[in-house]
Amino acid sequence: MERPDKPSDLSEAALALDRELRRFAELADQAGRLKLNTEKNLVRATEALTRAAESQDKINAHVQELVAAVSVTRQKQESDAAALMNRAEEIAGRRKEFTEVLQRMAGLGRMAKEVQEALQAGSSAVDEVQSRMQRIADEAADIARVAQEKEMEDVARQAEVLRQQILSARNKVALLSPKARA
Repeated sequence: MERPDKPSDLSEAALALDRELRRFAELADQAGRLKLNTEKNLVRATEALTRAAESQDKINAHVQELVAAVSVTRQKQESDAAALMNRAEEIAGRRKEFTEVLQRMAGLGRMAKEVQEALQAGSSAVDEVQSRMQRIADEAADIARVAQEKEMEDVARQAEVLRQQILSARNKVALLSPKARA
């Protein structure tokens, strides 16, 4: 990877061509301005023409360098674009995986709310409530396992915390059951 503070080959090639084009223009202007009325001016004009011809050769070389730099830059841009598209597909796939796991977590929330409502209503079916709580805990454990396998650390942690909270609440509900009081 190129350093950001270093000019790219493309910009260096363009600058080199620009400098040589300016030099050529100066030489052409100089050759055109000289009066051809003395031998000294004829010599100067001939020298300016010679330097302009040399400059023309350098311009051709710089144009070839610029074309090569454009080609390399285009290839890199295409490669970067392809890598970016691959990354976009990877992100979309990962987003889908997260959405699926988070939907399962939302389902746990609905199940936990139903249990809470049953407890608030004073449900006499404590065994059935405990069984539902165990199913929620088991589902949370499975979500945590899946999230861990898919390297979704925060979701795995949330699912594990929820599992522990549900099991703790289930144990408290068990203490309220008629069997526990007997």
